[in-house]
Amino acid sequence: MNINRGESFLRLKVIWKDSDMFQLAVTATNGRYGGTTEVYDTSASLSSFARSLLHYPTDKKTLSHEAGQKESYAYFGMRFYSIGKTGLVGVEVHLEEYVATEYRAEEKDKVKLEILIEPAAIDNFQKGINPTRNK
Repeated sequence: MNINRGESFLRLKVIWKDSDMFQLAVTATNGRYGGTTEVYDTSASLSSFARSLLHYPTDKKTLSHEAGQKESYAYFGMRFYSIGKTGLVGVEVHLEEYVATEYRAEEKDKVKLEILIEPAAIDNFQKGINPTRNK
């Protein structure tokens, strides 16, 4: 994997969907560590999380969203939190994916990383993940 140091991002891309559920390809990097997983989520769950991001971080609470299940086939978790008085927001991203091999049936790939963002970037992210924005 070739990661450009200093470039950080969290990308959610729909790769399959029906009326209630979709499959996401989630890719995250903080410029040093990175990973990818594919996980299922529901429109209702992601829409609810997108709504909770409106005007964040004005109330300074921690917000999180999870899809899939830890220690199972695939998992994706993200947690947003304020970083003191800096004005920055931290996004903790947790990715897991089951990777069976002929040698170790229980092997999993896992990564947990932190991305630092400006609060203004949350508005664009919120609009991009809201599955009901075009309805």
